[in-house]
Amino acid sequence: MNGGGMLSRIGVYATRAKDYYEIISELRRLNLDFVSLDPDSPLPKEIKVVLVAKEDALKMQGLNGVKVVEVKDKGISLLSARIRLALQGRDKFGELIVGIDPGETYGLAVVADSALIDYRVFREVDDLLNYVKDVVEAKLAVRTLLRIGDGSPKHRDKVLSTFSIGLEGVEVEVVDEALASLTSIPSLDPPIPKDAASALHIALKEGHRVKGGLHV
Repeated sequence: MNGGGMLSRIGVYATRAKDYYEIISELRRLNLDFVSLDPDSPLPKEIKVVLVAKEDALKMQGLNGVKVVEVKDKGISLLSARIRLALQGRDKFGELIVGIDPGETYGLAVVADSALIDYRVFREVDDLLNYVKDVVEAKLAVRTLLRIGDGSPKHRDKVLSTFSIGLEGVEVEVVDEALASLTSIPSLDPPIPKDAASALHIALKEGHRVKGGLHV
């Protein structure tokens, strides 16, 4: 996944080293270019979105033609989605799909309006659940859908069981991984981990609806 139209359009400002490091580490993981900002210097004209730590938000208010995105403690995991929405001048995506490849590790890919916006690999199903809960509760899209691969029935059922306790009323589909693997995906630079790539295939393939979604 690369930054595409985001190159050099993202500015970062944080006075605390910890906040700054967390923000730029996530941007680097996502292969997004950025510019470090100084509030006492003119804002580069190409900057369209400014990421600012919560404690520093007031210092970056009132910028004409620039969207200021306040990064809170839990917001770092949703940074890519919030950047894309800000650049597009939108409050929500039309459709957001979370693809999950269950196995000894859990690959995850997040697709918003047909574009890959995030990917991860989790070792523990509870960590996977916590991330997906953050995505669902953020209400980033008009429609949010989970697609779970069926390649490992044991791990698929573990995900479904865990999610049924931790998520409410979420639309879920189970996807045939043999068919999903035939779905073409764009070449990604840099390439993403194998499990995340499998999750992307799953996200892009329509599956069988889990009746009633997930309910507590």
